[in-house]
Amino acid sequence: MIEKESNLNKYVIVGGGTAGWISAAILSNLLKHSQASVVLVESPDVPTIGVGEATIPSILDLLDYLNISRQEFIAATDSTFKLGIKFVDWLEQGHHYWHPFGTVGGKIDTLPFFHHWHKFAKQGLAGEFTDYSPATVMAQHNKFYIADPNKPNLFSSSDYALHFDAAKVAQFLQKYALSNNVEHKLANVIKVHKNQAGLISSLELSDSSTLKGDFFIDCTGQKALLIGESLGVGYDDWSHFLPVDSAIAIQTEKTPDLPPYTESTAHEHGWRWRIPLQTRTGNGYVYCSRFCDKNTALDLLLTNLQGQSINDPLFIKFVTGKREKVWHQNCLAVGLSSGFLEPLESTSIYLIMKAMLNFVQMLPQQSLYQASINEFNRLMDIEFECIRDFIVLHYCATRRTDSEFWNWWQQAAIPESLQTKLELFKAQGRLMKNDLDLFALDSWYSVLVGMGISPEGQDPIANLSPSEKIEQMLTQRRQGLAAAVNQLPSHSDFINKLVM
Repeated sequence: MIEKESNLNKYVIVGGGTAGWISAAILSNLLKHSQASVVLVESPDVPTIGVGEATIPSILDLLDYLNISRQEFIAATDSTFKLGIKFVDWLEQGHHYWHPFGTVGGKIDTLPFFHHWHKFAKQGLAGEFTDYSPATVMAQHNKFYIADPNKPNLFSSSDYALHFDAAKVAQFLQKYALSNNVEHKLANVIKVHKNQAGLISSLELSDSSTLKGDFFIDCTGQKALLIGESLGVGYDDWSHFLPVDSAIAIQTEKTPDLPPYTESTAHEHGWRWRIPLQTRTGNGYVYCSRFCDKNTALDLLLTNLQGQSINDPLFIKFVTGKREKVWHQNCLAVGLSSGFLEPLESTSIYLIMKAMLNFVQMLPQQSLYQASINEFNRLMDIEFECIRDFIVLHYCATRRTDSEFWNWWQQAAIPESLQTKLELFKAQGRLMKNDLDLFALDSWYSVLVGMGISPEGQDPIANLSPSEKIEQMLTQRRQGLAAAVNQLPSHSDFINKLVM
């Protein structure tokens, strides 16, 4: 008779906030019919940073995975819709471009739309690349609409994410996790105990109790109490690729308009975000402290606010990079303890959920098979590196030379993986699909074109399609979107109807 290997019985999550409660929600949803228990221990003295207010479309996959009603979630978390990001002054001052969600144009004769667009754009016979994106057209007109999948139309290829109040999201997921029997303890971790094999065995808490566990999830932020301080896993510093290291966040009153997109505006020493919620607006400035002190940064942020501030500014320091191992021994790092990539493309919450969803797919047993740990770490390395490269792309092609910060970028070294991608694109406009890259080809094309990067040649297959037919298709799509968008509800009206 084959002896059955025992499963892990007790999971301990250290830290609350968005990372902790997403982890608890995912893990408790998986284990709710098992005998395993989940405990989340949260310090009563550490405030939640709570500035992760923008997401990417994968947030909807998380809600579906957890069987959470989108309508209920949106109503409870002050959510609005996000069709993409408007980048202002990044290529040069006075210029803007869009990174929309969903597809742009759609394939023509097996080729990505970009290749056909590029052929005609070089001749002055096409509009801007993202003019053919339904998400961009809706965003430009402050409209929002979700197409019926059973009734396809011009807007069916659009996609969307959410803006929300991160503190309310943590509260919502806390309630969800507690309903799945997650135990919640308010206490500080005083000491971490390890056994002879180097595994974490228990935690001494400030309430004089000892908390034992089989597996530990570190959601303690940049402190990295378990993965870093206790287990000694190092940190790969990527600030030589992404030098911004500071942020200031502040909230303002709701403004009359409710744009369905995030706005990112480049400034002298970094960039400023604006995120509209139902009842307020999130604002922040991400900057490099080598070129700017915090008082100068705060003045810039306050000068550019739209509406009255409703809270005190929050100052945040960080080091861009990732943990050398996100999973080591019986400990998984989630959130800031695993690494940090600036919020330019709203990927922080995605990396939290991706780490946990990968983990539950590779759920360990008592043996903690190293092969599974290695594969998990390999996949998370790819996630971080692909996102890093995509963020660097937004900076490295800038034409700005109006400050020390932007001058630094004129000589900055970029990752070899990004350099290879750029060389391929600059030759004939080609990008090779990578299923492990978070960002789809149309996202790369949108930012490449937006940052003024143009291929020297073109894909010869584009020349095999009948020119008159393709030109007609481009014209019809662009004009069709421009006309049809006027029939759609405003973003405000769509939300009001949804949450009433």
